[in-house]
Amino acid sequence: MKSFFLSILVICIAASSLQAQEYSPMEVEGNFWSKKFQKDTVEYKLSELIDLFEGNAQANLLVRKANNQHDLARFLQVSGTFLAIYPLFNAAIGRTPNYNMSLIGLGFWGVSIPLEISSQHKAEKAVMLYNQRMREGLKAHLMIQNNGIGLSLRF
Repeated sequence: MKSFFLSILVICIAASSLQAQEYSPMEVEGNFWSKKFQKDTVEYKLSELIDLFEGNAQANLLVRKANNQHDLARFLQVSGTFLAIYPLFNAAIGRTPNYNMSLIGLGFWGVSIPLEISSQHKAEKAVMLYNQRMREGLKAHLMIQNNGIGLSLRF
């Protein structure tokens, strides 16, 4: 009987020490256009957050969507810049420039801006979900009922 109560005491102490572990949240810093993600003075890129959020399904899904939108926005920005500048180079070397390409490039830039902003908002929501989940952490409950003693751990 002593060993039973001793084992229950050890389990309760271990569970309370798990709850008392210090938690450092992920921080989001930045301006309207770009965000920096930091945890314990380590800076993460948006693509690195996918592996970090692997344990939290909702945050992982949001950060994957944000990363895909970010990649699409970067592609549109690069291709839009090329299309906007190419007619200027043609004019500089004496060829007949097609300024419609510049308009298409500026259109690509116009589409990339809301995509990038939406990507940053989704990444911020994912970080908030991740922080909320990490704050909850592991909860241990010792239940004593008339039919016995039970221990439940909830993640």
